[in-house]
Amino acid sequence: MKGRSERAVRGWRLYLTMSGGVLAAAAVLLAARPLVAGDPPSPRAAPAIEAGETTPRPGGRLVIGVRGDVSSFNIYTARNAFTMEIADLLYPKLAWEQDDFRQGPPSFAPGIARSWELTDAGRTLTFRLDPSARWADGTPITSRDVLFSHEAARSAQVGWVGREVKEFIEQVTAPDPTTVVYRFSRAYPYQLMDAAEGNILPRAAYGAIPFPRWPEEAFQTAPIPGGPFRLKRYERGALIELERNPHYHGAPRPHLEQVAFRIIPDEAMLVNELLAGGIDVMENVPEDAAARVEASPRLRLVSVPDLSYTYICWNTSRPLLADARVRRALTLAIDRQAIIEGLVPRTGRPSAGPILSFLWAADPGLAPSPYDPAGARKLLAEAGWADSDGDGLLDRQGQVFRFELETNQGSGLRQGIVEMVAAQLRQVGVEAVPRFFDFGTFIDRHEQHEFDAFVGSWRESTKVDLRSAFHSASRDGGYNYGLYANEKVDALIDQARAEADFAVAGPLWREAQRLIVEDAPYTFLLERDRLHAAPRDLQGFAPGPRSAFAGLAGWRRDAGGTARP
Repeated sequence: MKGRSERAVRGWRLYLTMSGGVLAAAAVLLAARPLVAGDPPSPRAAPAIEAGETTPRPGGRLVIGVRGDVSSFNIYTARNAFTMEIADLLYPKLAWEQDDFRQGPPSFAPGIARSWELTDAGRTLTFRLDPSARWADGTPITSRDVLFSHEAARSAQVGWVGREVKEFIEQVTAPDPTTVVYRFSRAYPYQLMDAAEGNILPRAAYGAIPFPRWPEEAFQTAPIPGGPFRLKRYERGALIELERNPHYHGAPRPHLEQVAFRIIPDEAMLVNELLAGGIDVMENVPEDAAARVEASPRLRLVSVPDLSYTYICWNTSRPLLADARVRRALTLAIDRQAIIEGLVPRTGRPSAGPILSFLWAADPGLAPSPYDPAGARKLLAEAGWADSDGDGLLDRQGQVFRFELETNQGSGLRQGIVEMVAAQLRQVGVEAVPRFFDFGTFIDRHEQHEFDAFVGSWRESTKVDLRSAFHSASRDGGYNYGLYANEKVDALIDQARAEADFAVAGPLWREAQRLIVEDAPYTFLLERDRLHAAPRDLQGFAPGPRSAFAGLAGWRRDAGGTARP
């Protein structure tokens, strides 16, 4: 992917590139979804930390098996989602988004900010920092560190993939060591979320490296962290070993003394290591291994809804696919349930539209498109397609209905979908020719709009914004790969993004979803759950949709219950 190869950040839409869930990825700006129903989340005083929560208890050592390595220990030069998860263990944030978003807006827990206040008609957000917050060397975390980190996040020279979340922040000032003031160009629903996005880096450690050099720096160490853990040892491609940070000010302080991430790219080997006790925790266990894991007396599985959906993107600029009736017909000819039962029977469910079904802005009245081959044939006939020569394939004015359906190599799920969809479309007289590309070529073809149709997956965040994939402004240099355009959809997206009241924004998003589904620039195939494995004696293990490692500082087990590195 030119200029953005393999970039992925938890706060943004991510391209899922491996069937096992490795995010090698292309970040697709801010298709995040802030899960809210009702009033917008107004910044408020953060709850106080109770003294009793700060005392660490011995928790031994835990080994987690992962498929990929970090790309950097600097959040602002990261290239994959796993790097973001490690960054959250090493470096603080102003405030931490919580996983309580299904029925209302996500709340925020205190990070280094102990309170925040929105004033000036919603255009000024003031954070009061906790004076007890410390870096791992014992020095205070101050407003100068926050200001420096914001400058890095905004810097075009650094090129952070999430830079656009800061677009409405006009100015950040630090009037004193424990006060940071954000001034916005306008009031909008996601000011707290956008201000808090991105970790705080120590100015003393990173300030000596000019921003233009950051993209070329390896950042293979983590100097002076301020999160619950610090980096003890790093062996590239093999091991990331963390230890408890004795200067961490937050709550709870880590119970585990050490956490090691063993990097094992092979999924089958990971499963074998899990079952043999070589690792304790595995995220995203493949469905075909679930029964073996459940049969282990030592392990348990936890199922969590995944913030992703799998789809077919149709290139609406191709004459063959320019007619919405044709795209709707192809959608009706696809049997989602058969795909789910054949490929992901335990974790899959049909997808209805561009907003995940369990998020606040999803339209509850929008059902997945039915499997209706007869309806598909009728729509195709209305669009002028018929089998004039009796060869089993539809044709029109001498052109056979044939196109290429592609996906990336390395994804067993998506390759399986391509093959099943091709077989299903053949039943209505349409020939979809499967094509498989390496990931870089796959993305390049999308950016250049050189494709007929492809099967892909987006991993979403928690901020509703359909602009990146479905607004006509995103066709040039954006992520509207299929070149979809609908003036009414554009207007609804623009109105909903600017609306400060979620109760007003909700109907706008729902109408936009209905129009998108009717136009069918995508065929929405399926959503999934993720299966995570952990020891039965691991307390506090509660993976969330955003991360399998949510609340890791609070995980604990008996001191003797450890796995070997």
